[in-house]
Amino acid sequence: MGPVREELSPRRREILAAATTVLAQQGNRGLTHRAVDREAGLPEGSSSAYFRTRDALLRALGDVVADRLAADVAALGVRLASCPGDHERAVAEVSRLFSRWLGEPDLLTARLELTVAATRDAALAERFTEWRDDLVRTVRGVMEAADKEGGASAETLVAALDGVLLASLLLPQRRRRGFASASIEQLLAGLGPDPGPDSWPDSGSGSVPRTNPAQT
Repeated sequence: MGPVREELSPRRREILAAATTVLAQQGNRGLTHRAVDREAGLPEGSSSAYFRTRDALLRALGDVVADRLAADVAALGVRLASCPGDHERAVAEVSRLFSRWLGEPDLLTARLELTVAATRDAALAERFTEWRDDLVRTVRGVMEAADKEGGASAETLVAALDGVLLASLLLPQRRRRGFASASIEQLLAGLGPDPGPDSWPDSGSGSVPRTNPAQT
C-alpha cells in the first residue's frame, strides 16, 4: 500500500473533484487551473493557490484517484478473504466492484488519462503501480485458494479485467454493467472448481469424454 497522506481540506477536495471531471471530459491537455476553477464554480486563481503548478495539480489528482482505487481493492481483498474457494462469491464481489466503478465514469476515464500521463511521469507511475500491485496480489490470492496458480498469471488476469473496464466505457451506458458482469464471469470461470470424473460423460455412451481442465 502507498504512504498515508494528510487528510485533504474540504476546499482541496472540491478542487480535485472538479479536476477529475475536467480531466475526464477534456483530457490531459484540457486540465488547466482556469478550467478547474470554472468547473468548481470558484474565482479564477483559486486552484493555483492550492496547487501552484499544473504538475502539482496532476500529481495530487493522481494521489486521490489511486487512493480511491487502492481502498476499493483493499476492501475487495477483505471480502474475498472471508470466503476462500467460493468461486460464485468471488465472481459476485468482483462484478459488484466493477459495477460501482462503472457508475462513476469520470473516475474511470480520469484514471485512464492519468495512466497515459504516468508513462511520462515517474512519480505518477509509482503511485499507479502501487494500487495495481495490490489488485494483482488480491487476484493471486483468489487463484491460490482455488489451486489455479499454475495457469494464467494473476497479472495477466488483471490486464484482461482492465480491458473489460475500458471496453465497457465504449458501450452505451445501459449495456455497461451487463457486459462487465458477463465478461468477468467468463474470465473467472477458470477459477471455479474442476469437474470431477463423476461429472464426465460415460465413455460407453458414445460421447466424447470431457477434458479435465487441470490437464490442459
